[in-house]
Amino acid sequence: MATCALSIAAFYLYDLGGVGMISTDEPRYAAIGQAMARTGDLVTPVLWGSPWFEKPPLLYWMSAAFFALGLQPEVAARLPVALLSLAFLALAAWLVAREFGAEASALSISLLATCAGWVAYSNFCLTDLPMAVFFSLAVLLALPLLRDTADERGVWLRFLVIGSCLGLAVLAKGLVPLALALPMAWFLRQWWRAWAWAALACVLVAGPWYTAIYLRQGMPFVREFFFKHHFERMYSGSLQHVQPWYYYALVMVGALFPWTPLFLLFARRKAGWDKRRSLLLATVLFGFLFFSVIVNKLPGYLLPLLPALFLLLGAEFEVSSFAELSRKWLIAPVLLIALIPPIAKGLPDALATGNITAFHFGHIGPTESFYMVAPLAALLFGKRSWLVVLLVLCVVAGGILLKTTAYPLLEEKVSARGLWRQLQDDHVSVCDGGINRAWAYGISFYRGSELPVCGDGQFYDRVLRSRGRDRPAVEAR
Repeated sequence: MATCALSIAAFYLYDLGGVGMISTDEPRYAAIGQAMARTGDLVTPVLWGSPWFEKPPLLYWMSAAFFALGLQPEVAARLPVALLSLAFLALAAWLVAREFGAEASALSISLLATCAGWVAYSNFCLTDLPMAVFFSLAVLLALPLLRDTADERGVWLRFLVIGSCLGLAVLAKGLVPLALALPMAWFLRQWWRAWAWAALACVLVAGPWYTAIYLRQGMPFVREFFFKHHFERMYSGSLQHVQPWYYYALVMVGALFPWTPLFLLFARRKAGWDKRRSLLLATVLFGFLFFSVIVNKLPGYLLPLLPALFLLLGAEFEVSSFAELSRKWLIAPVLLIALIPPIAKGLPDALATGNITAFHFGHIGPTESFYMVAPLAALLFGKRSWLVVLLVLCVVAGGILLKTTAYPLLEEKVSARGLWRQLQDDHVSVCDGGINRAWAYGISFYRGSELPVCGDGQFYDRVLRSRGRDRPAVEAR
């Protein structure tokens, strides 16, 4: 498994700056971290000169530390997230091995580390991964308390650490992790006195920033952060992320890729059921229902549920070996792994348009063919005890190929970095004549200030206009 761990680490760290800032959120979060590094103000998040109260500061602090090192902007923003993810995977592997055994740990963590959802959010400057890491650590640390032979010694210390993890999760994404922790609170209700230690630790970790920002900004922070971005997000469509109730069923299928079919193994479960598994299942089901009833939905909301779900899968092999499993269970995952190279060809068009119907596989050359055949060969000829390792390595190799193939296309069709370099080379000033906000935020990040809107009384050499999410056209005034 050491080979798997090293390959996963190399995959996560490979070419972090290979594509410029993408989406609406990444350039904003990176810009705030960059501003914190420049000004030294770690209390008030500032976006292009104005206070920004949408998210708490943990991600900004992380990226600010790396911006202060003078790294390439994309690397400075993304590297701390990738390193945090890798550190979590290593610590989680140790905790799970203590709880369910080495095989369950190796299986659950290696599959989690190579599923599409966890990989994607480990490679970009977004708040979802830090919150998922610290919330999941709190859940993992709670599991030993649910054993039938739970040791009451040091319970207060364990609750202190659980509370500290929840405090860091609150610093990553506000009150959401506290809501997701309700099943944990219920399952640990027999320790209700010890919860005071967890609450104290959570307040000591998260409280200083919330107190400082309130004293500095007052009610505007409360209205924007709590009322708008917490409570209105649950019922109002004003935040532009409204999705149907079944949205997360589709997202979950994609997030678990290519391991989605393995969850059918629950139908043949052999491991005994206990309170630890009940907590993991309750965490997943409660979180899934909670996010589904909220009006505004984004794919990253499901990220904190993935570790518990993969741990449930790995725990099925606490008393048996994965090598005993028939190869037929791996046929569907292998076929999905074989799709990674053609997916790399079609992904940029789908992301550029925001429409899955724009996806097309494109030309499959000898290199792509080799990566498609490799998992099939592993399934047919690999030693059964090595199948998981071989397939994980196939996913890692396919993922590196995906980065190599897709990043140049994403740079051209999705990221504003290439467009901004062109504008810089032409030495022209530009204004926003009607472009998608993801492009506007991206250009603003590379410009170092907010992209001005045309018609503000100033003269600009060029106007940027686009239709939908298409790359903006540069027009002469």
